[in-house]
Amino acid sequence: MSAPVPARAFPRLSLPGQSSRGQSLRGLAALALLLAAVVPAGAVQLSPHRATYALTLDGAKPSKRINAAKGEIVYELRGDACAGYSVQLRQATALETEGGRVNSAIDTATWEDGDANAYRFRVTNTINGSAPEEADGVAERRDGRLVVTATKPSSATLELGKTVLLPTQHVLRVLGAAQQNEATLEAPVYDGSPDARKIYDTLSVIGRGTADPKGLEEAATSGDLAGRMRYPVTISYYERGAAAQTPDYTISFDLFDNGVSRALKLDYGDFALRGTLTSYEALPQESCSK
Repeated sequence: MSAPVPARAFPRLSLPGQSSRGQSLRGLAALALLLAAVVPAGAVQLSPHRATYALTLDGAKPSKRINAAKGEIVYELRGDACAGYSVQLRQATALETEGGRVNSAIDTATWEDGDANAYRFRVTNTINGSAPEEADGVAERRDGRLVVTATKPSSATLELGKTVLLPTQHVLRVLGAAQQNEATLEAPVYDGSPDARKIYDTLSVIGRGTADPKGLEEAATSGDLAGRMRYPVTISYYERGAAAQTPDYTISFDLFDNGVSRALKLDYGDFALRGTLTSYEALPQESCSK
């Protein structure tokens, strides 16, 4: 997902017996990503698009408690630096566990100002048809500080500081670093999930770009994706303030230079999911002078 992909932010889901506030699962929606080098205005352009990914259990990683998995992510990005960026993401996942099937549905809707000075978010996470967990609120920069006003799951006002990035801002930073051959990028990121309160410290590892079409699925070789440069990216998310030194989760993907993602891997520690790009549609793009 443009991250997440998709690389934009990826959604979360929780297994029965896990705390959604601690051991949560997250996948693109984020693909949303990043910090280091300053990116010149207009250096990176994200393409409005709709992408669909088929989810399966990653057989290359030993799984605990999970015997099989299938699902789908549908990710849609619209807008530009002038109008702002809106993202709609839905992840539906069915996990076959030792205790039975777990069905999860995560819906995310966000809008981010093109200058990353304002942000609106709404996230719902439903497990086995139960009452959904929800996060809802707005964020804005005041004198450089990111201030969040949340309405769900409870009313709160939070001041997150000046260095915290928003999801699309993070993606642009990752792409900017990739195009400047930067191998790593560290950044604190806020996207509102899962409870409107958490900040994640992220570490992105970025590989060398390639335009070689070998091994690409059909959806990644047609239209405006044909011949584009793409970069292998791995992002580790660490919940700020948590005692654990290991990532809360890790996402890996190929990131095209227009913000589209493919070859997803969502690693939740106990198991991992693979996301294969099955369809891609470029959406209308308005002219923007930024």
